[in-house]
Amino acid sequence: MRFLPIAIAATLFSATTMAGEVAYISNEKDDTISVINMDSLEVINTIDVGDRPRGILLSKDGKSLYICASDDDTVQILDLATGSITGELPSGEDPEQFALHPNGEILYAANEDDALLTVINIPNASVIAQIDVGVEPEGVAVSPDGKIAIVTSETSNMAHC
Repeated sequence: MRFLPIAIAATLFSATTMAGEVAYISNEKDDTISVINMDSLEVINTIDVGDRPRGILLSKDGKSLYICASDDDTVQILDLATGSITGELPSGEDPEQFALHPNGEILYAANEDDALLTVINIPNASVIAQIDVGVEPEGVAVSPDGKIAIVTSETSNMAHC
């Protein structure tokens, strides 16, 4: 078994590209995303992003990476073909982790500082709703049919549907 020597990784996401399988790693300490070649386990690119990147998520079409820039209170959109930030989505304060609706058009973002779940319309770059949840929400998941979103709260030890 091989291990990646990365101590500052917050989130790892793997994808297959024309160059082969790569992993995207959010580096919350230095405000970057590292791109790792999974065959060689070498960093092949480091991309500057917003302040304190946390959760990352691949778009449904596989062309973009959504990034929770927690200290910027936004979700950034990284174009994987160019390696550049092409847009931002409103996210509420301190987005930590998020989940993508199966339709690929709605994000559910946990806002740790506000104890909220923010529901984001991606095509319109707008907030659909903000829902009160437990203290320090972290984990977010959506059922395969998109009918249920679940948020776990770190401090209140609860799951909210």
